[in-house]
Amino acid sequence: MFKHILIPTDGSDIAQRAIPVAIEQAKLQGARITAVSVIDLYPYIGAIEVMPTGIEGWQEAIRAQAEAAVQAVADAARAAGVECNTAVQEDTLAWRGALSVAEREKADLIVMSSHGRGGISSALLGSQTARVLSHSKIPVLVVR
Repeated sequence: MFKHILIPTDGSDIAQRAIPVAIEQAKLQGARITAVSVIDLYPYIGAIEVMPTGIEGWQEAIRAQAEAAVQAVADAARAAGVECNTAVQEDTLAWRGALSVAEREKADLIVMSSHGRGGISSALLGSQTARVLSHSKIPVLVVR
């Protein structure tokens, strides 16, 4: 049924929960995986001014962190015998960047983790997962 699964990741422990589920689905369905990490290279600049590395150093660090996050997915997928490509997408909104990659790569399923927040916390803090769910044109499997 599914042939191409997208896994958005930021490398966090919570994001890691989606990896084995996505790999299992890929193996069951004969699908391939694309791991994506979305980075914002131009966040609130005032915070950058006090960093000793400046904006260039900060951008390099953010890009390296994103590359490591998607590489962890690729390593796990390949160890399980599943084809996996990686992408680092620049966007100011993580959910929009992930959906952009899903569309560009023609993914037909997104597997991602949720923090499991509910009620006021979710409403106040927002949720990238909730935004993906509300804007995605393809199925989304949320792992808690």
